[in-house]
Amino acid sequence: MLPRIIVCLPLVLSLVSCQHWPKRPPAVAFAHPRWHIDAERCAATKPGKVRLDISLASHTAQLLDEHSCVLVEMDVSPGLPNHETPVGDFTVREKLPVKRSNLYGQYVRPETGEVVVMRTWEHEGPKPEGTRYLGIAMPFWLRLTDDGVGVHVGGFERGKCTSHGCVRCPEAPQKQCWELCKVGTLVRVHREAHAAHSLLESQAVPAN
Repeated sequence: MLPRIIVCLPLVLSLVSCQHWPKRPPAVAFAHPRWHIDAERCAATKPGKVRLDISLASHTAQLLDEHSCVLVEMDVSPGLPNHETPVGDFTVREKLPVKRSNLYGQYVRPETGEVVVMRTWEHEGPKPEGTRYLGIAMPFWLRLTDDGVGVHVGGFERGKCTSHGCVRCPEAPQKQCWELCKVGTLVRVHREAHAAHSLLESQAVPAN
């Protein structure tokens, strides 16, 4: 019996040691923004005959037609604490295919494009010699306020606030919203949650 006990002993010790071995935390998957475009309804809708409804509670936005039918719906990312997206009824004041930020950008070398300072708003002292300021690009820009709050394309993880007041959106649905919105289009930002929509809930589309 002794040889059998000796053979089994390493296995027993191994099982005991595994119980006390620190377990790795499970990997957290990146929560890609979801979105849905009703292409048929969008094609039948005239530009300007829409309104944009943004919920800070559910971090979602819906583009609605004159009959309150949902044309586009998407996850969005509003402002961080102390940089909250303002609540209220707004109208689109400016519409640009690409806007560059006057406040948030980088210092780069014009000849090579090399980034010298990644975040200019955190930089102290004068601009590094031989560099120029390059504002962060904000594609499919819809301005809401005079002090720089708008709706635009930007990267984010679903369910998290990431901006300094703007509303960041996935590219494809924001492009469609941009095409159907005009200067003067109503945009409502509020703290009531959007009801879960079956089409949106079924989507898990990575932002472009």
